[in-house]
Amino acid sequence: MVKAGALYFSILIAFFIAVISASLIMLAAHYRNAYLKSVRFERLLINLDSGLQVALAEKNDSVAEKKIDLYGLGTDSISVQKTTWGLYSVAILKSFILQDTLKRAFIVGKACQMDSLAIYLSDEDRPVSVSGETQIIGNVKVPKSGIRKAYVDGNPYRREEAVYGRIGESDRSLTKPNESTISQLNRNLDLDPKKMAQLSQKDQENSFFLPTRRYVLPREQVIDFKIHGNTIIYSDTLVHISARADLRDVMVFAPAISVEAGFKGSCQLFARDSIAVGKGAVFQYPSVLGVLGKKKLAGRPKIILGEQTELNGLLFAYDETKSALPLMIELGKNTRIKGEVYCPGMVKLEKGVHIDGKVSCDRFVMQTPSTLYENFLIDVFINRKARNRYYLSSGVFQSKEPNGILKWLN
Repeated sequence: MVKAGALYFSILIAFFIAVISASLIMLAAHYRNAYLKSVRFERLLINLDSGLQVALAEKNDSVAEKKIDLYGLGTDSISVQKTTWGLYSVAILKSFILQDTLKRAFIVGKACQMDSLAIYLSDEDRPVSVSGETQIIGNVKVPKSGIRKAYVDGNPYRREEAVYGRIGESDRSLTKPNESTISQLNRNLDLDPKKMAQLSQKDQENSFFLPTRRYVLPREQVIDFKIHGNTIIYSDTLVHISARADLRDVMVFAPAISVEAGFKGSCQLFARDSIAVGKGAVFQYPSVLGVLGKKKLAGRPKIILGEQTELNGLLFAYDETKSALPLMIELGKNTRIKGEVYCPGMVKLEKGVHIDGKVSCDRFVMQTPSTLYENFLIDVFINRKARNRYYLSSGVFQSKEPNGILKWLN
């Protein structure tokens, strides 16, 4: 007869075996679920990459949301949407497998590796003169009258070559920007903001997966707080942006915009009349400062950057009406541009200006204490090769190069 202790011991062993077996079964199920989840996640990423390629291949800046069943089985689907965002566009991607979803958003830029120009100066039958410590690195297209070394105020040109690159001939005017992009910007500048909600004076953020927030800035209110993401601010009067403002991926449309000295942020600012930036401001990539002229404007549309300002992105001026007073972009002493300057008008330079990239304009202007010089470059530095190799431009210039991911959002 089996003793009670032995029976108890057998039951205990059976219990532990059952517990261990159940644990192993549960562990196997857990790893199986984790594996299946990992496989699903990998499929979502692969599908999302397919959506990314669709978005980059799309030539239009604005495309309504479209859903694509990748394999015709109703299980793996993506949606792709593109919207115009200032001089760029934003792509919003979603990848679906049954109830699982992955989302990504990014700013679309345009590759510009094939554009090796440091200067494009329209041919107005005036030569270009270089003097002092001026250095031009990269290819240039200038008027047929060419580029020459010159004495200015008793100072000669101090380098061996006038241009460290190839010299070609320019046309009578700059290449016109994309009409649909300009029309979109004009619509925003002409929009009546009175029926919009007023911008409250508090920090706020908005995802690009949510609808764009549009606000009117109350008169006399200064922007001196945080605004991040997918927000457009309108005004029918002068907009003041404080050095305390924290702007990221935001657009502003107004007749005129003033940015306080010491400001730091990433934004796109567009005005009819003028944009004035104080000393030492830093605009992070990708930022845009743009003025768009219009008929019946009393003054000259212009952008003025104060001393030691740094802009990473685009300076853009355009006026399709060709008013009597040409557009002007003024770059203060020791200003640095890392990107592009586009102005079918005049670019006024102070000594010590650095442009790491490209400048396109009709005429250069430099002011010394005694004389105003046209098409003279004195102690300025324009270096196409110094621009970051990963820099992406805007589709507004109608380049035929491929689209790329300029910046991930959210």
